[in-house]
Amino acid sequence: MFRLALSSLRLRKGSFAATFLNVFLGATILMAFSSLFDTGMADGVSSQDKKTLTTMCYVVDGWGVLIVAFGIAATLNLTVRQRSNEIALLKSAGAVPGQITRMIIGETAVVTLLAAVLAVPVGYLAGNAVVETLISNNQVAEGTDYEFGLMALSMGLGVTFLAAAIAAYVTGRRASTVSTREALVSSAAGTTKMTKKRIGFGILFLLLGTDAAVLVPTVLKDRGYLTMSIAGEACIHVSIGLALLSPILLRVASALVGGVIRGFGGTPAYLAQANIRQRSGRMAGVLMPIILFVGMAAGSLYMQVIQNDAVSSGRLVRSQDDKNVETLNFVIVSTIAVFAAIVLINLAVTATVYRRREFGQQRLIGSTPSQVVRTVTFESVITVVTGLIAGTVAALASIIPFSLATADEAIPDAGPQIYVAVVAIVVVLTFAANIGATRKTLREPPLEALAAAV
Repeated sequence: MFRLALSSLRLRKGSFAATFLNVFLGATILMAFSSLFDTGMADGVSSQDKKTLTTMCYVVDGWGVLIVAFGIAATLNLTVRQRSNEIALLKSAGAVPGQITRMIIGETAVVTLLAAVLAVPVGYLAGNAVVETLISNNQVAEGTDYEFGLMALSMGLGVTFLAAAIAAYVTGRRASTVSTREALVSSAAGTTKMTKKRIGFGILFLLLGTDAAVLVPTVLKDRGYLTMSIAGEACIHVSIGLALLSPILLRVASALVGGVIRGFGGTPAYLAQANIRQRSGRMAGVLMPIILFVGMAAGSLYMQVIQNDAVSSGRLVRSQDDKNVETLNFVIVSTIAVFAAIVLINLAVTATVYRRREFGQQRLIGSTPSQVVRTVTFESVITVVTGLIAGTVAALASIIPFSLATADEAIPDAGPQIYVAVVAIVVVLTFAANIGATRKTLREPPLEALAAAV
């Protein structure tokens, strides 16, 4: 099966390029911030600098591993679902579930190893840039030598490979246990079911986020760094929980938002609603990074604004830890934002290009290219609206409790500028990726699209 995996890699370079890019970026992030531990543990580093560097390493790596693994899993899940027909044919030819699982793991292992190794020099440069930034902000003493050692390599290579292997095993196991008939029907109709495990994990993360949100204004009020840290966990947990339940959210949104846009969108809007209702599992892949981006970016940035207002008004006294937390917030937000944005573009383009056969069929029965583009546009509207609502709920899970704990008011006087900027980024990225990929796919003649997609 490993030889088959290598053949599959050669024939599906475009699909595996999405996984390669996610792994490459994830390994780069983990290496860059893990190297702060190596730098902090070097000889001659003061205890305060050591605390600053290692704390940043622990926080970013802790959530970084989870977010990177989530991004890799989402990409693998999408690419494997797109191959359900191929997997069904392998099973009908005599392949057993274990062989299919090993094939998917083998493909992922080759891509992950290549991406992680190529990420080493980039991770080194990124980590060095972070240390230089800390020095320029007077958070680390001048003359601190940057180190890129065992911790950086073990996290970048080992943890990334382990996360990808687990994601590949879970995805492959699920694909291999689907019956041949069900896989063929799913491939033709685009229908997929959410597993009980996925629903269970989604509910679990929502409960963890709710628990953190309740603790912040009650037990952890006025506890400084700890208050902000737990408030941040509320946002992250709720974001992940809603992202896991994204197919359900899309179905609900297609029923509500779809009914509105059908009033003025005509046939393209009707098709968009039908497509999302039927293919919610596949289209939810694009929704996940939107929820993560909006929830974590808006939540973290608004918490920092609340913290700064409390310091400027005299309610809080700014300490060195507070300054470190502020840097951490911006670092985490920027890191997650870049990663989520690239995952969003990656998944949107991959999902849209895969639909070349569908687009070809629509054009052969009379749809014009502009009608196909309008259909994808309405799909993007439903997806973006769903992601913005879910992401806003996740952000509020941190903002409201932290505002109550810090300023004794549920809604902070922070202005809409941050939220508007986050929304604008999501809208631009989603529509540019979906519509751009659709227009490029439509340049291919319908018959050629059908032949190439077989």
